[in-house]
Amino acid sequence: MNSLEILKAKINLKTTLIKFKSSLEELREKHEDRTDLINSMQESANDIEHFHNVFLQFEDEYYLECKANLRNQIIIAEHKHEIDKLKEEIKDLKLEL
Repeated sequence: MNSLEILKAKINLKTTLIKFKSSLEELREKHEDRTDLINSMQESANDIEHFHNVFLQFEDEYYLECKANLRNQIIIAEHKHEIDKLKEEIKDLKLEL
């Protein structure tokens, strides 16, 4: 998953929430007697808002894990370089014998 896909998903989710709230507001203004529908839509809007908040938390955790992964890859590369140097030293020492 790349940053562009995450951004696109975040925007789509926020846009859906805005559309939902706008529709709910219009429903309240034009059909205030439809409390069954209004209540149902309000619950759904609350659910979408919760999903959005969870998504934002996952996004933060994802980027933290990406940074940790990069640090680990750097450490691994450094260790591989050190191993290569030690192998070369061993090879040189064997030649001296």
